[in-house]
Amino acid sequence: MSLVVDASIVFRLLANVKGDDLLRQRLARKVHAPALIDVEIASVVRGHVITSKPEVRISEGRAQVMLERYAQLKIVRHPMLPLQARVLELRNNLTAYDGMYVALAELLGVPLLTDDAKFAGSTGHRAEIHRYPPPLV
Repeated sequence: MSLVVDASIVFRLLANVKGDDLLRQRLARKVHAPALIDVEIASVVRGHVITSKPEVRISEGRAQVMLERYAQLKIVRHPMLPLQARVLELRNNLTAYDGMYVALAELLGVPLLTDDAKFAGSTGHRAEIHRYPPPLV
């Protein structure tokens, strides 16, 4: 089964969080993302290098390794232009960035995987959004 993945879940994979074997298995499938993911990954990696929070800061060397690993991932990137009209329709519930992922998941008819709890709980669209790791009940 195919999936749409957002930048939060891909960053989690790149960060090599302990115990994420299930995530690695899920991302071994065919995964899709809007082309936006490339700049979002660069942004989140950069943010972790320059942050003042020592608990999440990463070295420049680790950032380079993460970007190299990212370049090797087999993500099918989709152009954003065909998704823009749907993103505009979603404007009251989602940012344009999140709307790109939702619009693509709707278009492809596949689930979207995220690490973002707020995004996973969003409404006003037809996408099936799964959060990883699943929330504790």
